[in-house]
Amino acid sequence: MVKYALVGLTDLSRESTTFKPLAALAKRGNQVTFLAAATPKSAERRNVSGLKLELIRLPKEFPVFSLILFEIAALWRVIREIPQSDAIILDYNSVPALFPILFLNRLFRRNPILLLHIETNVFVEENTLRELAVSFHDALSIKLASILFDKIFFSSPMLAEFYRYTYRIPDSKIAVWPNVVEPEFAGFVDKTKVELLRKELGLFGRLSVLYHGWLSRGKGIIELVEAFKLLKEESEMTVLVLLGYGPQRESIYKYVHANGLDEIVKLRGPVDHTEVPNYIAACDVGIVPLPNHIWFRLQNPVKVLELLSMGKPLIVSDLPANRWIISNKPVALYLKGTNPRSIADGVREFLQSRDKFDPSAGRTIIEERFTPEIVAENVESQIISLIAQRDAHFA
Repeated sequence: MVKYALVGLTDLSRESTTFKPLAALAKRGNQVTFLAAATPKSAERRNVSGLKLELIRLPKEFPVFSLILFEIAALWRVIREIPQSDAIILDYNSVPALFPILFLNRLFRRNPILLLHIETNVFVEENTLRELAVSFHDALSIKLASILFDKIFFSSPMLAEFYRYTYRIPDSKIAVWPNVVEPEFAGFVDKTKVELLRKELGLFGRLSVLYHGWLSRGKGIIELVEAFKLLKEESEMTVLVLLGYGPQRESIYKYVHANGLDEIVKLRGPVDHTEVPNYIAACDVGIVPLPNHIWFRLQNPVKVLELLSMGKPLIVSDLPANRWIISNKPVALYLKGTNPRSIADGVREFLQSRDKFDPSAGRTIIEERFTPEIVAENVESQIISLIAQRDAHFA
């Protein structure tokens, strides 16, 4: 049995991938304590079986104050956990604040193993000052971790290589902890609701394309809507379902109405995460048109994993991360670009060749590489190896 203590200023919603491998670690007979930030709403609704979850409830309206409050609370609890933990795992937010106490402990004790978990590269949509502050914090966390920590986990090999090259991190400290999707995700489908959605959204007799996720700038969403405007002008029988919420939703809504696209672009959401599988099941194909930007090209997008787990074919941008997940399996069409014309051409190409895709290959990808249990087993084996190396070194 390995005793884990984890600290994360992270999302507590059902779609968060942070908790699933931790719960899987606990089910494997390990003792897992997770100190997590939570808004009062998410704290009340979250129940993790087999995992000791210690929540610090934070007001979402005051992010700077919340961060300071969380790190103060985390400091005292980490001091308590150090003597009884085999491994401590942090996210990048907590490294600078907790580094001094961890450094002092490492001077006198060989325990515990120190690990950093990076789910994604940091990006800020707006506000140059905030972007500079977040980027500095990210760089400081990585540099400190590369000095003291035993292993740094990244969500994809490409993201790991980017950070290794940028910050000169030794190869021995690099590992992959991919995002996951639970096999039960597809089990939320309600066939009656799916049929009602198809009728409500007018999906019968047309190729229905689903985008689900955060609606914000720079993610190719406006270009996606403009692509469906082109498809309408070219008399293609298609419909786009945009499921989500975010700062760009209002501008998308206005664009749809101004251009008479109400019949072919359907905005829905936000909905509870348990409702998302019904929308995926109702549509013919999922689309993830992320542009080839440093923010996105190296990530391990959860939305891609969710579509694959549901046995849906995909239309995706040709990014290294998507190639790493899907490779050349007959489950996805890669876009030749992410401008409106290229997206429209990709949708048309899928429409003409949809019988060539094998959606079951997507479920196989998930079952073989991206379930919480598989990721937990890999993480556990690497940590046990680190503990054995440490014990051998000090024997």
